[in-house]
Amino acid sequence: MKNKGIYLQLIKQIIRCISIVPFLLLKKIISLAKKFKNRFIEKLRFSLTFKITIVYMFIISLILMLLSGAIIGGFAIYAGWNAEDNLQKDFQLISDYLKENTEIPVEKLNRISRLDNISISIFDENKNLLYTTENGEDSIIFRDESKQNQSIVINENYIIIKNRDKVYVDWDYLNHNDNNFGYAMMLSNRVNWKSRDIYIQVKDRLINEIFSVIVLTSTLLFMDIVVTIIVLLAGTRASRKTLKPIEIMTNTVKNITIKALDTRLNIRGSQDELKDLARTFNTMLDRIQESYEQQNQFVSDASHELRTPISVIQGYVNMLDRWGKDDKSVLEESISAIKTESESMKLLIEKLLFLARGDKNTQKVEKVEFYLNELIDEIVKETKLIDNTHEIKSEKNDLAKINADYKMIKEALRVFIDNSIKYTPEGGLIKVNCILQDNEVLISVEDTGLGISKEDLPHIFDRFYRADKSRTKRTGGTGLGLSIAKWIIFNHNGRITVESRINVGTKISITLPIIYK
Repeated sequence: MKNKGIYLQLIKQIIRCISIVPFLLLKKIISLAKKFKNRFIEKLRFSLTFKITIVYMFIISLILMLLSGAIIGGFAIYAGWNAEDNLQKDFQLISDYLKENTEIPVEKLNRISRLDNISISIFDENKNLLYTTENGEDSIIFRDESKQNQSIVINENYIIIKNRDKVYVDWDYLNHNDNNFGYAMMLSNRVNWKSRDIYIQVKDRLINEIFSVIVLTSTLLFMDIVVTIIVLLAGTRASRKTLKPIEIMTNTVKNITIKALDTRLNIRGSQDELKDLARTFNTMLDRIQESYEQQNQFVSDASHELRTPISVIQGYVNMLDRWGKDDKSVLEESISAIKTESESMKLLIEKLLFLARGDKNTQKVEKVEFYLNELIDEIVKETKLIDNTHEIKSEKNDLAKINADYKMIKEALRVFIDNSIKYTPEGGLIKVNCILQDNEVLISVEDTGLGISKEDLPHIFDRFYRADKSRTKRTGGTGLGLSIAKWIIFNHNGRITVESRINVGTKISITLPIIYK
């Protein structure tokens, strides 16, 4: 019994496994179907080559169809005119035969009917049939304008007969006398024969004309198909060749990484829009690389600037931790140094945050109307109070009202004046002037300091850049002041120009728009 229970358990497990197999197979099939669908959709993505080829193929096919239709229509009209001329010639010939004979010349009329593949019917003045070359005389009727249900009147003599009962499409009947494609042209006219009026109706079944139109249509259709295929193949190849630079550009851009940011697209060769696109890409990559390098330099310089005060603070903290906390002089020195370095770090971080907000356009600028000359007087007065080693004066300070952020403009001017103080020897002259020029005001800060070399002049507004490469507390600074000043002036629609000569001095000119004089 025990073995029987084991066997039953085993059978249940086998049945369970077998029942799971279909579900697993179904799940696998659904998964494969989804992958196939996604791959199919991806392959179905129409490329530019395909789109360009299809558009041009459609345009050329449409032109060929219109041209073919015009040719077929023109040929059909010409064939109709030619059929009219032939019917007129046959009618004239039949009339002459009748006038030459007192009886109907049956043999001659049959020969004309056979040679020109036409039907001839003669009616008396009462429109009763006298003679016909067609079979089944009982079915021959006189056709005129009254038979509108089966006729299309071209003019008073020519009629297009629409015979719905006789339409053959079998090519074996093509040369049969009874062959009729459903339409025939008839010339009906009256002549005088044996001193009485009779009617002659000559009917052309248009076999040759219709056959010629069919052959021409088939030929043009075949040529259109061949030309379309040629255009498709040639267009695909030409499109691929034309768009090859895009593929090369795509592959090049895919391989551009941070480690290969100096890669550029090849702009040699073609002189088309693709070259302009490649040049635009290269310009964009130049800007990205420049921004990336500036960011790296910014991070490196910021790290360097922060490393020094952190090291100083850490050094004093370690000294206090070891033995300085019991020594009052060391304790005071350490506290003073830590406070100084903390202030330096705070100032640096504030400047970095200012520039970061400026880069993101989130820095608030609170503009108000104020007199710039009053701000100049205030700055000159404050500078004289804190610096008595230089001659600071304002030779001209015109009345000018501007709309700007008072604190920011003051901060920018303080940066320029502080720099002049740093790099001007004691006893040197610093002039701060404000001069009206049309709708602008020119602020100049001119000193008799060390000056800036031509090599350093283009970079003085770069972040963390210092012309003297000094890291001393007296003249080193953080290298961010001029960058901040430039941002402030530019965000007030102003301009800055710098003129400098070594050992002669530097003149910084700032132009701002005014409200009124």
